[in-house]
Amino acid sequence: MKRIVIIMVLLVMSMFFISCKAKPNKITDVSEFEVKFSGAIKYDIRDEKECEEGHIPGFMCMGGKEADVLIHNIDVVAKDKNQNIILIGEDEQVLYILNGLSKKGYKNLFYFEGGFLGYASAKGEEFIPETGCGC
Repeated sequence: MKRIVIIMVLLVMSMFFISCKAKPNKITDVSEFEVKFSGAIKYDIRDEKECEEGHIPGFMCMGGKEADVLIHNIDVVAKDKNQNIILIGEDEQVLYILNGLSKKGYKNLFYFEGGFLGYASAKGEEFIPETGCGC
């Protein structure tokens, strides 16, 4: 009986720790997305050429960097695990990177559903992309 109780306690504790892992936050509203910008690390992970032709102002072009390299090296720029980290790009690649960052303990992870084109479309005519490297 005592073993069963211990096993149950361990199962409950492991489920708690697994559920505490941060999950990427999908945002579909431009205003809600832009609120997260202040003090955030903002990367555009689309192809380097696409990014240089136009990206969201303040986002750094990180296209051409291996996803695993970004995950591994994020500690260089993000010392605080609670800092907002925002990625824009293809949803599948963005989620891969954000899930990797979550495993490293980062908590405030955001992306705009539909990537750059989704953001530009939602922003409408007032959107003026930044061009060049943005680094």
